[in-house]
Amino acid sequence: MNARTGSSGFTLVELMVTVAIVALLLKFVGWGLAGVTSYEDVRMAARGLETAVQEAKTLAYEKGAVHSLIFLSTGRGYRLFRDDNANDNHTESSDGNCRRESDEPWLRSVELSSRISMSFLNSLPKNDDNQTCLAFGSDGRLMKGQGGTVTFTATGKFEAQASVSINSMGWAHVD
Repeated sequence: MNARTGSSGFTLVELMVTVAIVALLLKFVGWGLAGVTSYEDVRMAARGLETAVQEAKTLAYEKGAVHSLIFLSTGRGYRLFRDDNANDNHTESSDGNCRRESDEPWLRSVELSSRISMSFLNSLPKNDDNQTCLAFGSDGRLMKGQGGTVTFTATGKFEAQASVSINSMGWAHVD
């Protein structure tokens, strides 16, 4: 058989080397983007809590009923409910106590990614079950007037943090 002369094209070895180089470059780009996605994950979780706080304030004001956010003891989420049993006259122990009865509806339930955890830097109030919580009265303010900071942390090779500051009036801000 005669060898073809003047043929154009790539040999199999040249193609394999090119594919290997492209694969290495993509791997390096992926490592660089992992830190960016961790940062975006915690920012999105912080923005979600900021939205939930605003929703609780708004619903409490609009519906004229106490609305409470309870943070899961695992540090992996939070839940919003309407406290139908609270009288909101600030004179009874049931006012804004962040205790959900079985007949009170969950309005929002948020579970965080397994790569993200929450911690509480300042002393947010706790209910009788020792759960961290925020209760908003019918005027849209925190019932106990005690705010704090919730920090979201991405775990793994690339760590990132974002915080939500909640002031005594119940306004939330992502830092």
